[in-house]
This record gives sequence, C-alpha cells and structure tokens, in this order.
Amino acid sequence: MQVNSKTVAQLVLSVVGVCSLSLPFAQTAQAGEVRSLCGKYDSTFVAAETKNFLVSICGGDTPHNYVGLDKKTGKKISLPLTVNGAKNRGRYFEAVNGEYTYGVTVSSTNKNLTVKRNNRTILREAIVRGF
Repeated sequence: MQVNSKTVAQLVLSVVGVCSLSLPFAQTAQAGEVRSLCGKYDSTFVAAETKNFLVSICGGDTPHNYVGLDKKTGKKISLPLTVNGAKNRGRYFEAVNGEYTYGVTVSSTNKNLTVKRNNRTILREAIVRGF
C-alpha cells in the first residue's frame, strides 16, 4: 500500500473519531470509581471527587447528611443537611457548620463543591469524578 498525505489524513481522522466516541464511556466508568464516605447501612445519593476533597451525600430513604474528606490532611466532617435536594430534584445539597456552609451542586451544567464563610465564597472546586 502506498502512503500519501491523503491516506495519513484519513487514518488520523479515523483514530480521532474513535477516540472521541469512546470518551463518554471512559467518563462513565470513572464515575463509579469514587469511594463513598457513607456508613455501611446508609444509602449514597452522591459520591464525588474534586481536586482536594471527597464528598458524599448520605441517608436512608432520603438524603440526610453531608460527609466531606480533605484528601491532603485526612480530616473528615459529617453534618446534617439543611437543603436535601428534595425541592430541586436532587441537584443541590447544603449543610451548615457555624459560620461555614458546604454546598454540593450536581446539575447537568454545574457540578461543584462550594464552601462559604459568613455567606462569602471561600472555596469552589469542580467535581472531576462521580456524582
């Protein structure tokens, strides 16, 4: 077979097409790899990972708790939810600890962890895997 620039271009486009078709499947597989921080007998409603944190929304029949883990320090926090997703189709969850508010958004266009101190955003990280 003679190789010319047209053949090379077709080969490159074929490989790119296959890679772009397989990308969504790779992302779906990664979503299942995020470790849930929920207890043994809890249901996991959200298990997600940001650059620096693991977060889970846990409960029974409905979401009840926010659990967060700092990947650098290993510190973990578990708080009751003040917004449990029931009124927003499971797209936003919130927990309050004194002057700190932890929010997890998992809508189709916005997936992030937000931490506010006295209503001022001090951290916003995109969810990179899971939910």
